[in-house]
Amino acid sequence: MIEASRVTLEANYDRYRSLAEREVHVYLSVAASTPDGRSVSPRSQAQFAEVVLLDQSGSMSHPRTKLQRAKEASCAAIDTLREGTRFAVVAGTHEATMIYPRESFLAPANATTRAEAKQAVNRIAPGAQGTVIGAWLDKARELLEPHRDRICHALLLTDGRNEHQDRSARSMETVLADCRSVFTCDARGIGADWEPAELRRIAEELRGTADAVPDLADLAPDFRTLVRTAMGRTLSDLALRVRCAPGVSVSVLEQAHPAVADLLGHRLPLAGTAVTDYPTGPWSSETRGFVATFTVTGDRTAGAGAETLASIEVVIGAIGTERATPVSPVEVVTARWLDQPAPETVLGADRHRHEQEKELYALRWRGGALFRQGDRQGACDAWGRAVALATELRNEDALRRLGQVVQVEDAVRGVVSLLPELDPDYVLQAMMGTVTSSSYSHSRNPAPRADPAPAHPSGPGPACPRCHRIAVAGARYCENLACDHEFTDHAPAVGG
Repeated sequence: MIEASRVTLEANYDRYRSLAEREVHVYLSVAASTPDGRSVSPRSQAQFAEVVLLDQSGSMSHPRTKLQRAKEASCAAIDTLREGTRFAVVAGTHEATMIYPRESFLAPANATTRAEAKQAVNRIAPGAQGTVIGAWLDKARELLEPHRDRICHALLLTDGRNEHQDRSARSMETVLADCRSVFTCDARGIGADWEPAELRRIAEELRGTADAVPDLADLAPDFRTLVRTAMGRTLSDLALRVRCAPGVSVSVLEQAHPAVADLLGHRLPLAGTAVTDYPTGPWSSETRGFVATFTVTGDRTAGAGAETLASIEVVIGAIGTERATPVSPVEVVTARWLDQPAPETVLGADRHRHEQEKELYALRWRGGALFRQGDRQGACDAWGRAVALATELRNEDALRRLGQVVQVEDAVRGVVSLLPELDPDYVLQAMMGTVTSSSYSHSRNPAPRADPAPAHPSGPGPACPRCHRIAVAGARYCENLACDHEFTDHAPAVGG
């Protein structure tokens, strides 16, 4: 998996700390790249698996264009899949229903299956009332589980709240825990009746993104971008492996660039050791930045002098076990304790900027939450502070989102007023998106990786006796919708 890629790790931190301090903040830069700088070719791209989860509840028919745009976006995602990708489309209400293929497995993407899948998507009609998003995610896990040798991704679209999850035998917490090691998920909300905290939770747990799409004309381009981004990943998962010295603990570990994400909640301790793995999800050829805080919890009796706090490396495969493979040099974090105040360095400013990015996101979220509660003045105040902070940070994405909900009179001072007849869809967009940071360099071009062996099921299936189309292995129905023949136990031999 890593022969075609090279992973590097660099740690930067202030080694000189005052004896009065208990924390050391470390900035990590991890880069995955191709040794010779080659770009990705179709043959070297990682094998990929995709499940599109499309809300089919009755609310998708209001207005009529909502479901139609959702179908167009799903078809755009299908068209974006490269040859050989394993994929499925699932419709969600209070349950998950296979749309294509009809059985619970993934079909290989080719000209025929793409056309059939789009036909099936275009036949979707609004279904029953009720939304159990956990059931949709469980179906994605069931479909993707046999393909864990691939980069697995789900694309989820909804217009409503997960209001009937409590009727399910499985809690959302259990569903997300089971899905976390199988696939990543990008979630999108349309309309104004979905709950942003629900999609945010899904994205955080499944290491994806969550956002609002107020203009339905933007939905298809967004889906194409999400699928292309997911297909550009070449490593299924990397983890930061941290070994702490006695009396030292990790109190903070966050990805800081290209988007802020907390890693502590996903930690995997190795039983009986002082080692913990922190999964970071699948990677393309890119550079990511991380912030770690090591806290000295034990008694410091040695006084001034040097002390080893921890070691850090990057591992891949069998994460959370001793079988994981190290793929980077080991960085040893040491502190030299001084009996006087430690000098200030530029790293303190970097940490401050990282905290400001998180504060900006919190202000955007608070403004939206207050507006949805009817507190227009509170929303205006929060969004005004957000505009001032976004201007200071030069965060163009945040300024674009805020510009859809407020009229900016003085960006530097944060003097704003709410737009008249404010569209609630844009309120949701102002709340959503990623916590972005510009403190680190941008990613590079994707790196190649050899394709693993095809996942089951593979190869041709039975030949239809009516239209003579060769089905996918294991199929019970002919996917030619004009034929719709059901195979029996006495189906023709594989390949006809």
